[in-house]
Amino acid sequence: MLAILTVRRLGAVSAGLIAISAVTAVAATRTPEPSLEKVAVVQRAQGEVRVARDGVAEKLAVGDVISRRDSLTTGAASRLAVKFNDGSRVTLGENSLIVVADFMAEEGRKSGALILELIRGAIRLVASKPREAPRKRVEVRTAAATTLSSAGVDLWSGPIDGQLAIVVMRGSVGVRNEAGLVTLTGKRRGTIVSHRLQPPDQPVVWPRARTREALHTVAFR
Repeated sequence: MLAILTVRRLGAVSAGLIAISAVTAVAATRTPEPSLEKVAVVQRAQGEVRVARDGVAEKLAVGDVISRRDSLTTGAASRLAVKFNDGSRVTLGENSLIVVADFMAEEGRKSGALILELIRGAIRLVASKPREAPRKRVEVRTAAATTLSSAGVDLWSGPIDGQLAIVVMRGSVGVRNEAGLVTLTGKRRGTIVSHRLQPPDQPVVWPRARTREALHTVAFR
């Protein structure tokens, strides 16, 4: 009788060891989830803000990582501010959608790049100055036009009366589309673009009140 009990106990222990070994083997062969390549981080978030990547949408919070090809959205009465690895800062107003099309860090004198696609809404971009690279590539692409800058710039872009508006607070920006090109240089220089097949309006100095209204669309409460 004792011999039978001993055999049964040994069998149970062996089965337990086999089960543990099987779990360990599965854990060892499981492919680890790929870590995100950080190009920016969330600095501030107000209201409903989300990121979509690989077909999955998730809520964003302060400290979350942003990577290439991420789509960033804001809901009603919401704001989102992110800071890129090069020090550039982007703030989104409510009901906005942008895509981080590309980001490349500067490497010595190799020019870096920051390329954003503004699908809808308003943004403010404060782009850092190149440290060493002579021609850093900074672009904000929209359906109506593309803004181009190779130096530190502070600009706002968003809709006004159903048209695309761009105003510069600092630096120099080229605004181009298939029909033409204008350059905005100096504080509160702005333009309106009604369609990609119509050239941007000639630059004018925006009144202070109009500039404040534009910046208010991306201001946190």
